[in-house]
Parts: sequence; C-alpha cells; structure tokens
Amino acid sequence: MEIRLKAKSSSRPEPYSVLFIWNNKTLSVNCDCQAGELGQLCKHKLAFLQNDSSMLFDSKQSEELNNVYTWVKSTSFSDLLNELGQTERETEKAIANAKKQLSAAKHKLARLLKEGIK
Repeated sequence: MEIRLKAKSSSRPEPYSVLFIWNNKTLSVNCDCQAGELGQLCKHKLAFLQNDSSMLFDSKQSEELNNVYTWVKSTSFSDLLNELGQTERETEKAIANAKKQLSAAKHKLARLLKEGIK
C-alpha cells in the first residue's frame, strides 16, 4: 500500500513528494527533497512521521496523513525517535564539555604566554 503526501517547501514554489510504502508491516519513506534524495532524514519525513500536518502542502491530505500515522504507530518509530533524542542530548553535552576544555586550555596557554614559558 502506498500513500504520497505533498510537503511544503521553503526553497521552491512546488511541493516535495513524500512517499510512504506499507508492506508486510514494514514502513518505508522516501522524499524527493535534496536531503531525502541523499537518503537522509529530512524535515518533511520527520514532520509527517510525527503526524504534523503543518508541513502538508494541501490540507485536503489530512486524512491520508492520519492513515500514514496509523502505520507509524505500529512500528518502532517512537522508540527510534526517543533513542535519537537521547543521543542528541548526550552529544550536545559532550560538545559543551569539549568546548569548556578547549576554552580552559586556550586561557592557560594565553596566561602562560603572558607570564612566560620555560
């Protein structure tokens, strides 16, 4: 079973096409935006997977979006989304710590350059 939704674009007047394929309780999603063509997770896929109708180019497709979301709810998508969020939080924390360490090292070097290095 297939459902094709039209997604709003911020970079062109034509909508992007997001194709949902439901086959043997497996959901596949493809988008024809640049990120989607590269196999990346784009904002269009993510919005529709979360049942966000604000990305719909044509509000008349709301019922089709609801059908897609019925498929989504029967997959492990929510678990994967939670995992992504956890990984993102951990990564942001690690980046913040690395920036603090870098800043401290720069300040130490600047101080030692001013005081003199042996």
